[in-house]
Amino acid sequence: MEKDFNPFVSIGYRGPAYFCDRKQESKQLQQFMLNGVNVTLFAIRRLGKTGLIHHVFYPYKNSLKIACIYVDILATNNISDFTNQLATAVYNRFPAQKTLGRKLMELFQRFRPVISFDELTGNPSLSLTMQTTAQKENTIGQIFNFLDQQNVKVVFAIDEFQQILDYPETNTEALLRTCIQGLKNICFVFCGSNQKMMHEIFNSAKRPFFASCSNMNLTYINQKEYKEFIDQKFKENNRNIDVDCIDFICEFTKLHTFYTQYFCFMLFAKNKQNNTLEDAHETALSILKLNENTFFQYKNLLTISQWNILLAIAKQEKVHQPQAKEFIANYKLGTPALVKRGLDALLKKELVFYNSAVENPYYEVYDKYLMRWMQYK
Repeated sequence: MEKDFNPFVSIGYRGPAYFCDRKQESKQLQQFMLNGVNVTLFAIRRLGKTGLIHHVFYPYKNSLKIACIYVDILATNNISDFTNQLATAVYNRFPAQKTLGRKLMELFQRFRPVISFDELTGNPSLSLTMQTTAQKENTIGQIFNFLDQQNVKVVFAIDEFQQILDYPETNTEALLRTCIQGLKNICFVFCGSNQKMMHEIFNSAKRPFFASCSNMNLTYINQKEYKEFIDQKFKENNRNIDVDCIDFICEFTKLHTFYTQYFCFMLFAKNKQNNTLEDAHETALSILKLNENTFFQYKNLLTISQWNILLAIAKQEKVHQPQAKEFIANYKLGTPALVKRGLDALLKKELVFYNSAVENPYYEVYDKYLMRWMQYK
């Protein structure tokens, strides 16, 4: 482990030493991957699905037999953008200095590629010239078919896959499904942060991707495992953390991975030898203060009714029946119809999410720090 490095990573992936638990999910995803099974990974935002993918890919980063390629398409707006992101990811995995990379560049030369470099990361970025609609549609298939014929197994993880629903090309789902279904040496992991849209793509009988993948649902990390992880990371850095301090962190963040990691990051950054419940309280207040301007912006962007509904959900933490008379009366929310409209708006803005992957579904505020801030106000 790196010295003088905060072990609580909330963004990106630093390696197995900084990754908490997920043993069962890692094993399951690896089994699917090694057996060529396409997977859809469902998870709410900031629960660690991207970290899980990088964790499973990590042992194969230098493998000559398995090539794991991660593609984030959140910033794409059309099929051309998608193709360029795909080509860039493939190019970075198979550099031109290698035999397969040279063959790949021969394929890309047909599209007069322009190579630029990211100012922040220094990584090369590929832009292909595709003038006709047919070229745009065929290029993806050509890339996949080329890789499928090589002596290497390829695993693609395509993140924020729901983005394709916003493309102007309405046939994108059918096009990608057609490109994928005949491949023998390539498999895919599809994931995205918008659960509703992801379920529409993969679980609607009317859509091209219906029944094409095995489903995996990512839930919260086991509390016992998370507590042990937090305690271990402090001890590895010759620091103590009280049990009630860890208990407070887990309750305050509701074990939502990003918020738990960030809280621990901030507490660890205080650089104290002994970390107590009082330190946890101070850290909590500091985090809420840091985010207060953003929370006020949320309030100003919502109607009074929407804000009151959000406030009610925050105070109750989990709401199973938001249109029930008792809930509406307790928080003076008006009529069921008004609550329905307000809740739909909050869901669309992703300030609230509906967890339907449990026996008794419920509504909950997405941002756990926003939830706590609203409770304390």
